[in-house]
Amino acid sequence: MSRPRGDAGGLAEVLSPRARGVLGTGGLFLAVQVLALAITPRLSTQGVSYGEGGDALVPLVLGLVLGTLLALAVTRWGLSVAILRGLTFLSVGVSVWFAAAAFLGPLLGVVPAAAGALVVWRVRRWALRNAVIAVGVAGAAGVFGASLAPRFAAAALVVVAVYDAYSVYYSGHMVELADASARLSLPNAFVVPTSDHADGDVSVSDSRADATGEAGDVAGATETESTPVVAMLGAGDALFPALLAASADAHTATIQVVGGGPPLGVAPSAWGAVAGAVVGFAALQVLVHRRGGVHAGLPAINGGAIIGWLVTGGVAFL
Repeated sequence: MSRPRGDAGGLAEVLSPRARGVLGTGGLFLAVQVLALAITPRLSTQGVSYGEGGDALVPLVLGLVLGTLLALAVTRWGLSVAILRGLTFLSVGVSVWFAAAAFLGPLLGVVPAAAGALVVWRVRRWALRNAVIAVGVAGAAGVFGASLAPRFAAAALVVVAVYDAYSVYYSGHMVELADASARLSLPNAFVVPTSDHADGDVSVSDSRADATGEAGDVAGATETESTPVVAMLGAGDALFPALLAASADAHTATIQVVGGGPPLGVAPSAWGAVAGAVVGFAALQVLVHRRGGVHAGLPAINGGAIIGWLVTGGVAFL
């Protein structure tokens, strides 16, 4: 893997592009998990949810199916790109609203939601886009986590992990969707520039890197004549483990004991899900960078999250 052109300085002198990509996407991945845990109890208190038990599986599945079908319709059947882009930006705005409403209330939450949708639509600076996407993903994880009982959340993680593996290793259509998402600059992936280029107007449509799961999920770093080195991580890879962690926290009674309650008021099984997801993310990076090629990301990440949740108390919810 070639190093990026240009003079290196500061952190660039210490870390390779690959390391900067892993740290950048890893930091965003962890930020989504922690933010989701901060959002969930506030949404639960306000009664914002999609129902109880397993009711939220219906809108979750419908959203995933609709998004996949629309993307395939654009890439294979010539559907207007404007429809897909419009619905994608709308979903970002709604997800940011969930996060903002948790702290500001439903009415004031409309302002950052509209601003976030405008940023991902008009701004090409990846630092800003990544921040909006992280807040939106955490908001979606928070509302679904507040709605789904942990056993249903864990079941959802298993199903999407199996589907992810099928769509990458067997049908191959997830790789096709990842390419389309990059080409259309859809806000469904984190993009971390790892060269010394300015963080603006970064085009990823001509880049080739290792796909790791959901549409737009790409890991690793690459360079072309016209684009800086970038690392990519799909929003889905951060959403689903955060959903399980949020569910574990929202549905675990906090028992006050002598010396205080759980760390930062968050259930141990929720921290276990986060820790397991981080281990799964690290394992995925090792796989991608040692073997190369195209790999499904959710089996490793979701598997780690489920194991971490189970060993820290989640088994009681089965």
